[in-house]
Amino acid sequence: MASVYFDTQGSLVRTDEDGEDKAFYNNQPVPFITGAQLQNYAATVYSESSFMGLVRQINPSDPLGEMQRETFAVAYTMYTYAMQKGAAFKKIKRSYGLADLLVDNNYTKGLSSPGHQQYFQQGVGDEDRRKFATMAVIRLFMRMVGDMSGVIESLNGAAYWDGNDLFRLFPTHYRCKQGFELSDENHGGIYQNVSVVKNAKVIQTCPANEPKVSAKRKFTFVSCMTYGGTIFFKIHDEAKSQGITW
Repeated sequence: MASVYFDTQGSLVRTDEDGEDKAFYNNQPVPFITGAQLQNYAATVYSESSFMGLVRQINPSDPLGEMQRETFAVAYTMYTYAMQKGAAFKKIKRSYGLADLLVDNNYTKGLSSPGHQQYFQQGVGDEDRRKFATMAVIRLFMRMVGDMSGVIESLNGAAYWDGNDLFRLFPTHYRCKQGFELSDENHGGIYQNVSVVKNAKVIQTCPANEPKVSAKRKFTFVSCMTYGGTIFFKIHDEAKSQGITW
């Protein structure tokens, strides 16, 4: 157990190995989350977000702003997913919360990735992305989300995301097997002018191509927004009408 202290920019400034398992932002305790949980949450956000070389090519006029919006969107989407899954579990007298989310390998696929481990190695990797990822989690739990209200609005209930895997593997990716609709065709072209990710495609609305799914519906997901190299999805109304909530 240890207490971790972050400054107003999200940089780790001190670790008290003998302290309680708490996180402090500008010397104020961060509520509802332990220090270890906050760091693991932020490490997932870090590992699932785009690297600077990618955001520079996607938004050359404002790469830092794009990275900040993307990291916050990933953190907020994780939170939304946990709330939706928790509500569904409650109906069947089971529980699902923060502790479950942070070890959910079906969702946080970056848990075993080098990026997840890199977050904990100060001076290694992308310091801007590390700070933004940390601040995204701090903002959530300290309710400091005012300047991210536009991101929250645009996410519109998104509880899932995909990065370059979808754009490289299209149309054999899991999301394609389940079926997704693009709410804006521009969502499919975010890698169009990118050279740092090889073999990325422009993707299009993709009806379900897994026979067991396509027999029931065309679409399971619908896109909400893109930030950086990430596209965010929520459950499609067609799937909701069939009782799918998460």
